[in-house]
Amino acid sequence: MRAARHQRGFSLVAAVFVIAIALLIVLAAVLTLSARNRSTVQALDASRALFAAQSGVDIAIARSLGGGCGAFPLTVEIEGFAVALSCTETDVDEAPDTYRIYTLTAVAQRGSFASNTFISRRVRATVTE
Repeated sequence: MRAARHQRGFSLVAAVFVIAIALLIVLAAVLTLSARNRSTVQALDASRALFAAQSGVDIAIARSLGGGCGAFPLTVEIEGFAVALSCTETDVDEAPDTYRIYTLTAVAQRGSFASNTFISRRVRATVTE
């Protein structure tokens, strides 16, 4: 009779152990899915920042070819990103030809370091007048 009671107690310990292992597996799965979700959001934000910076360079090209670097620096808002535009012009003299080269930079930023949401992308282009 005593042997049967010991076996029942052992079954309870085994059941608790199996439940604990199952909980650990579920916890690992939840943490993995959470990390994947965060990684996907960060990759999407990085792509958005890159496209915002590219759009900023397109604006800078239009402004520089329309009137030089006089309208810079300039900050524009594109899809929630603050895009800072800058322009540097260089005069070039090659034999009978003289022309200007514009070096244009756009930096798209959003978020803050404190909240781990900061994202920034920089695009640079060189244009000849």
